[in-house]
Amino acid sequence: MSRTRVIVIAASVLWLMHAVVVFGLADRTYTALLSDSIQFTMGALLLCELTLARNRSDGMARAFWQLAMSAYASLIVAQGLGVYNDLGHLPVVSWLTNLIFCFWFAPLAMALVLDPEHETGRLDTLIALDFVQGILVCMTAYVYFFYLPKSESGELAHGVWAPYFAGYGLVALSFVLRAIVTRSRDIRMLFGPMGVFLALSGCVDALYYYGPGQGLRTGQWFDLLWSALLLIPMGLAHAWKQAEAPELSVEPKPREKRIYVELFYLIYPLAVLFMSLRIAREHEALAALAVGLSFICSSARLLVTQHRLLRTKDALRREASHDSLTGLWNHKVILETLQRELLRAERDRQAVGVIMIDVDHFKAINDSRGHAAGDVVLRIIASGIAAMVRPYDSVGRYGGEEFLIIAPGCDAAETWELAERVRLHVASCSIMAGGSSVKVTLSSGVATGETSSDAEKVLHAADAAMYYAKRAGRNRVEPSLGKAASASQGQKTSSEHDFWI
Repeated sequence: MSRTRVIVIAASVLWLMHAVVVFGLADRTYTALLSDSIQFTMGALLLCELTLARNRSDGMARAFWQLAMSAYASLIVAQGLGVYNDLGHLPVVSWLTNLIFCFWFAPLAMALVLDPEHETGRLDTLIALDFVQGILVCMTAYVYFFYLPKSESGELAHGVWAPYFAGYGLVALSFVLRAIVTRSRDIRMLFGPMGVFLALSGCVDALYYYGPGQGLRTGQWFDLLWSALLLIPMGLAHAWKQAEAPELSVEPKPREKRIYVELFYLIYPLAVLFMSLRIAREHEALAALAVGLSFICSSARLLVTQHRLLRTKDALRREASHDSLTGLWNHKVILETLQRELLRAERDRQAVGVIMIDVDHFKAINDSRGHAAGDVVLRIIASGIAAMVRPYDSVGRYGGEEFLIIAPGCDAAETWELAERVRLHVASCSIMAGGSSVKVTLSSGVATGETSSDAEKVLHAADAAMYYAKRAGRNRVEPSLGKAASASQGQKTSSEHDFWI
């Protein structure tokens, strides 16, 4: 039998025992103590069930269950204080117990701001700011619901019952709306049932203040409703199963409308503002402090979000212009660079050198060493080529294992010398893959252009020269001058550059 099922069965047995204590115990002296102790034990079991649900979840669902654990941990603390108060009644303990019981759901309400597309399940700056905002709401709520009404018994004063239940209902409604507007199956399965549960919990609270619960003491039949409310989230956590994999579809998955999600970030600041309007009638400085701190938290959240948007924008811009594997300019950008340099060359009456490079026998590397090793070899070659060119030259991945160098201000001879320097540098590198050396050589074709209309012609000429170099024996530079260099004709290669993968 699974641990989650054992916990649910144990909690159900405890609830039956609670009913026996409430209705069947002849001696009423210890009824309140036994009732609170059973509820405390059921709360501990609920926390274990929530922990198991957290452990089998990832991303947003994991963060949701962590927040639920925080909410019910505070509820358990309040229940423990209730047990202590049964042994020796203290007004301060009663006041603190009722305060936590009234606002135990505040950490859970933070789940409304979770983002299913970006949530990692870990604490980050935005979650920390939301948590501070939640604490601020609880502090403001204490002033609004307990301090200003001057409640001596620790219970909510009659004058604040209506706004309390209005706020409780707003949170429950927000959970239901979050489930309705979402396209995420996980959010729908988490927020929908939890919203219904919060609404039911609010109804039980209303029965305690407005209905048959009025005047009842701890240990009487109404306590069974409180303990039954612990079984519901336990059942939700027991039945929870995260989606194993997204549904495969040819059509792109529609993204959630962000405006709906952003509206939930306003719940806490609006709650602080609403309560501060009432507080300002008697304590302007206190109300101004609450609103100011809430504004600071909201502004900090906005700045963090803006910073992340700018960082994402820069990453997208780089992704759109650079090759993801090598980090060089991609095919589109390197061709745009060629066109731009030819336009400048036409204006300045200078030549632009173009070098088309192909890695020799690269398919054999992929076949013998694997594609992962081939990717590393390409990255090493790309870094080697980039290290040999001038700062104002441009290097891009033309496609596959082909690279393109744009060298402004270079005539045919200078372009050939640059290509030869690149070839010798790469040929001198000794790349160790799987314990054995892999020699990599390049075949390059060189061409030059002087006007913007030469773009296609110079590319075709460099490509043709590169294929001529491959047919002529590889590991050589073949310019239009008819001059070639190979490993046998040029310098002796040395293993002065070593790489291991």
